[in-house]
Amino acid sequence: MKAMTWPGTPVFSALTLTAILAYSPAPVFAAQEGIYLGVSAAAEELDVSVFKTIDNTPDGNMTLSQGKIFTDRDSDTKTASGFGIVLGYQCPLHYGSLYWSGEINLAYHSGKARGRMEGTEDVAARKTHNDATDPDLPAFSVGPQTGENWPERWTFEKDYSYGVTLRLGGRPEFLTSALGPDAGLYVLAGVRRVEAEYVNTGTGCFETPPTLCTSDEDFSPSVVRTDRDYTAWTLGIGVHAAIAEQVGLQIETYYMDYDSESLVQLDGTEDLRVRAMHEPDAEEIGLRMRLLRYF
Repeated sequence: MKAMTWPGTPVFSALTLTAILAYSPAPVFAAQEGIYLGVSAAAEELDVSVFKTIDNTPDGNMTLSQGKIFTDRDSDTKTASGFGIVLGYQCPLHYGSLYWSGEINLAYHSGKARGRMEGTEDVAARKTHNDATDPDLPAFSVGPQTGENWPERWTFEKDYSYGVTLRLGGRPEFLTSALGPDAGLYVLAGVRRVEAEYVNTGTGCFETPPTLCTSDEDFSPSVVRTDRDYTAWTLGIGVHAAIAEQVGLQIETYYMDYDSESLVQLDGTEDLRVRAMHEPDAEEIGLRMRLLRYF
């Protein structure tokens, strides 16, 4: 993961300014028991890796690369942002200063990871083919053939997410001395469903063997766009402080890990008898600010 750099997004800047303007010696209120509503803004370092497999082992495969499997991998790290709303319930645990909260949340995101996989030409298979037919044939390495690992560009972009989060906190003395009697320190854990779009584009040969592509005009573009919901698990830690009566400010950092999804683009049953899969794998580290109104 690359070093994190936080962007000055308009939402994040506005929320920060609101918190600064609102901050003043606040009335003390005990750990709230009841419902709260809030808004959040986050800056995230999104790290995406893509693993690609081209499999020529299905029955009936007649490509030059019959029986071979090609793999490729690429990754990219980008700064993203998010803005969301939350609805939750908080309750003291009646054990020292401990309290817990549970909430549902919805967020919209911006930011896109992108990269390029170089692809692999099956040089040995091409030479075998030319040697068996006519060594004087024009080289057909002007583009990727059926069954080879085509060069491709890819993008991964989050759209929106929703989930549930639990927090367990307390009010340690060192924190209340610095930030006021209602200041708190907490840990969080949650699960989210993240709707994201994965797009891969390339140019290659779609001819069914034994026909080969031997000129630029023979090759065709390919664009595959996949929208998928990913399950993401979140762990983090945060600080809470009162900034006005019944209003709290939270700043938290978190780590989110996405499940891996195999996106099958060719299943080996088509005329080409080639199985093609892309597997995006994402994780992120984030910094989030939340303004909460307790009722």
